[in-house]
Amino acid sequence: MSLHKILWRQLKRLELDADVPPNAKDWQRFLAHVEQTYKQGDQDRYLLERSLAISSRETQALYDEERRRVQEALRVSEGRYRTLFDNAVDAIFIIDVETRKILDVNQVASNALGYSHEQLLHMTIDDLYSPQEMERTAQLVDQLHKAGNLTFERVHIRKDGSQMPVEVSSIVLEQDGRKVYLSIARDITQRKEAEQELQRLANFDSLTGLANRLMFIDRVSHAIQMATRRNKPILAVLFLDLDGFKAVNDAFGHEQGDALLQMMAQRIRSAVRTSDTVARLGGDEFAILLEGLPNETAVEPIVQKIIEQVSQPFEFHSAQAFITCSVGVSFFPSGGEDPDALVRNADRAMYASKGSGKNSYRLFEAHMKTQALQRLELGNDLRNALEREEMFVLFQPQVNIKTGQLFGLETLARWQHAQRGVLLPDDFIPLAEEMGLIIALSDRILLRACEQVKAHIDAGQNSPRLAVNLSSRDLTDARLRERIENVLERTGFPPALLELELSENTIFRDLDLAADTLAALKKLGVRLAIDDFGTGYSTLSQLARFPFDTLKIDQRFAHNLPSSPAYAAIVNGLVTIAHNLGVELVAEGVETEEQLRLYREAGCYLVQGKLFGMPQSIENLELVNFNAQPDGG
Repeated sequence: MSLHKILWRQLKRLELDADVPPNAKDWQRFLAHVEQTYKQGDQDRYLLERSLAISSRETQALYDEERRRVQEALRVSEGRYRTLFDNAVDAIFIIDVETRKILDVNQVASNALGYSHEQLLHMTIDDLYSPQEMERTAQLVDQLHKAGNLTFERVHIRKDGSQMPVEVSSIVLEQDGRKVYLSIARDITQRKEAEQELQRLANFDSLTGLANRLMFIDRVSHAIQMATRRNKPILAVLFLDLDGFKAVNDAFGHEQGDALLQMMAQRIRSAVRTSDTVARLGGDEFAILLEGLPNETAVEPIVQKIIEQVSQPFEFHSAQAFITCSVGVSFFPSGGEDPDALVRNADRAMYASKGSGKNSYRLFEAHMKTQALQRLELGNDLRNALEREEMFVLFQPQVNIKTGQLFGLETLARWQHAQRGVLLPDDFIPLAEEMGLIIALSDRILLRACEQVKAHIDAGQNSPRLAVNLSSRDLTDARLRERIENVLERTGFPPALLELELSENTIFRDLDLAADTLAALKKLGVRLAIDDFGTGYSTLSQLARFPFDTLKIDQRFAHNLPSSPAYAAIVNGLVTIAHNLGVELVAEGVETEEQLRLYREAGCYLVQGKLFGMPQSIENLELVNFNAQPDGG
């Protein structure tokens, strides 16, 4: 009987004979069942092994397919990464954490630094930094490892040695079993330049390049700290204001005014030491910080040099401008113990300098604080004075000494202040110009003068000419002709009797503007006069260009005539020039009989001054004795 081999081995191990069982029938049946069981087991094992084989092949196929898919995805991903890496707008570095060697860079990094890709791969990241930066590098590395990522600013050194500020964002990663830095560096050169420009604008005056108020205050604060610490407290703050700049700016225009300020900045800078700080505080105001002075008197030669430099003439096309300055000085600590106080008190001293004649300097004194407060109060009062009708006019007689008759009246403004009494023009005209009230004031004075003299004429009195001064701001006002015309129409004043006076300096600062403006005024039928002639910018050849009716000789000629043959010769020449040009010549400031005699001998018969009485109201003119006898009388 053929048995399953496993069954056969088992029977043999038991020393049983498969062919001779104890009970042949039962034994054979038993063996048949066992045999069948083993065969079924073999069949099951065969089916299982085959199933496993088939399953294994299918699994391997799926694995191989998945691996191919993953590899393809990785290839695509790496391609995309490389594309992003190479085409990024910022420089990208991959750096070995251990060696700090550059493992890879993109093209942007190569282009920005000037190195080839291969050159960079032979460098460490530290090769791009200044040796002085190593300590900071160590600090940044420590911060990066603690946080895992970090954004910071560095300066990369290019191949040519130039510097490139960058903003770096770094992260620590694992790559191929080692730690690396992935760093993205953005060129922030333009941002830094913009920041520097903002810093410059925040600390420097854009027109002159000097320090501005903010930086000046900071410098003064630092100087005070240093002086206190070193027990060397002598330092000075100078406050400088240009005399007459506004008139030049109005007449010549803002472009020329800016050029003058730039030149002025250079002159002031050249007059002080390189260690001193010069600032433009705004408009025509400058400040100077002088440090390390041995004593307070050491400031005097410096201030004198500044005044001398500033007073040099400026060339404007065919004319010259003569600008002076008023300077105030305050010392630390006597003139203030903080920057604001020092500047404020130097400003007060400057106003005291202006009040004492300009083109000079004054040291701060305690009483100036009171004067400054009074000036502030006066400015506030001036705004209300026009509304309250506190301004009034007086008239200076103008006399023909050949006939002994009154021929004209010069208008003089006065302010009836509620607390201070009657104020003269020098007390409020500069303040009105500074506060932008001069045009409104000019209109009010012109209106009042025309009203009063017109009433005088209508009352059957004589019909004198009326002279009214215009400011430099009036000359640049586009509405000047309209303003004059409105007053003439409102009052009915005869245009032929109105004489508008402009100073010589105002007219000749801008010849084209003056020519156009004067021509427009002349069409109204009014007369035009040059006031204070002989003190300003004009040349005699320019006189014929303008439609003047009158030249008024400045009062300094009257003061110098008795003692100066040169002044007498100039007056004689002016008489001849006026006669040849067909214009009248009026002498101002005649106060003595000697001056009157000299003008009469020179042939100048139209005069005005204290010799013929003080300024009067229109009502009192009839009572004035002009003290002028006609020739031969």
